[in-house]
Amino acid sequence: MTLDPSSELSSATSSCGGCPRVDRRQFLSSASVLSLGVLMAGCGDGLISGPELVLDAIPAPFRLDPATVPELAQIGGRTVVVSGTSAPVLVERVGSVQYRALSLVCPHRGTIVDVVADGLRCPNHEAVFANDGTWLSGQPTAGLTALDVRRNSDGSLMVGGALTPPVLGLDRNAVVFVTTVTGSAPAAQTVAISNDGGGILSGLSVTLTYGPGQRTGWLSLALSQGSAPSTLTLSAQRGTLPIGTYAATVSIAGAGVANGAQVVSVSLLVQDPTTPAALQLSSSAVSFTAPSGGIPVSQVVQCNNSGGGALAGLLATVAYGAAGTGWLTASLNQTTGPANLTLRASPGTLAPGSYTATVTVSAAGVASRSVAVTLTVTAAGLQVTLAAWPALANVGGVAGSVGNVNGGPVAVTRVSATSFAAFSMRCPHAGTTINVVSGTSFRCPNHGALFNNTGVWQSSPQRADNLVPLTVTYAPGAATLTVT
Repeated sequence: MTLDPSSELSSATSSCGGCPRVDRRQFLSSASVLSLGVLMAGCGDGLISGPELVLDAIPAPFRLDPATVPELAQIGGRTVVVSGTSAPVLVERVGSVQYRALSLVCPHRGTIVDVVADGLRCPNHEAVFANDGTWLSGQPTAGLTALDVRRNSDGSLMVGGALTPPVLGLDRNAVVFVTTVTGSAPAAQTVAISNDGGGILSGLSVTLTYGPGQRTGWLSLALSQGSAPSTLTLSAQRGTLPIGTYAATVSIAGAGVANGAQVVSVSLLVQDPTTPAALQLSSSAVSFTAPSGGIPVSQVVQCNNSGGGALAGLLATVAYGAAGTGWLTASLNQTTGPANLTLRASPGTLAPGSYTATVTVSAAGVASRSVAVTLTVTAAGLQVTLAAWPALANVGGVAGSVGNVNGGPVAVTRVSATSFAAFSMRCPHAGTTINVVSGTSFRCPNHGALFNNTGVWQSSPQRADNLVPLTVTYAPGAATLTVT
């Protein structure tokens, strides 16, 4: 069946006597916001089997500006959007700038579910879902498919595509406070916390640890809110601390983040203005990780004067280890302290492996300091962090929609303690995106094809090929695997 892109959503009369519903054969030709009133239904539409046409549960990403949608003006507001010939998507505002999106394709047989006052309901076999897509009652099936939502710098959203886990992002990984034995408390500093991945980054927490054998109590922390974006404010008080350098570590964690907890190194320099200048770096080691051809985020090391006088003539030089060269640049924003040393890694054509370099920072009349830099180049492809997918902790566990390869969503199965398998989540029969069932198998919502956790077809009214396998690269004990 061919969809007519010029057709409008309509309220179709059904066997329930005029209940409004979405005719699954009629969709808008571009991303359009629909009134929830059109999609509210009080009873079923009389269907007793699957729809004539099953739409893909995972639409391609489309742009949505929430500022133009009155329903999204308040937390808890919901709206339905249709993009092209894709299935309708329910977008809900769940925080000040946090949103979630659900495909309205029922995982059971592909019917478009109704948006009702207290949740979601399939008019076909009466499966009932909570507002977050969790299956509650009625026809047993999987939860509704969660979709990726990413916030653009202009406040608009990119909605669609397979849901990816949140990634904890920080605008800096080192903070240095400088004061003197006769000076006042240094000004507070902030670290911006963002979600650089998909989904919603919540459950933010911070942990403060002081250096071994060091004085404590001089640093305080304040988190603006428990979900990203958030701001961590750090305040330092010298109190009775004598001249010297004091170190602390702040660990920032979030629920289900793909990259794990992130660390901010904090230093407090208490200077004696009568002593000579001395060079101190905020970090002595920096590491980068990137797939072949990728470019990791740059990192900044602060260059400070831990003594008195002036710190001038700053210069940074790079020396490479025995392997590849030319992949690191080190630049200073000024030649007098304090200054920022920005390190940028560009793997280029480097083969997968580990590479090292040493950046030496010098200044006039003071001892130089160095930073050890490590670059880990991984195989090109989809990088999957195991800790972000709890199902993969157990042999036989299945994680669906862990990312995309060749334009389609990917599922990963743990085959043994040291090996994994991956599959395309496109049904070989008609290309519909399949669903994970109970974390152990797959089912196509189109004609009900069932596949086991190794991608082998098990049953359906119409014979289907096995799921298309993908290549997995994994080193036993590693935190990530690569799918190509």
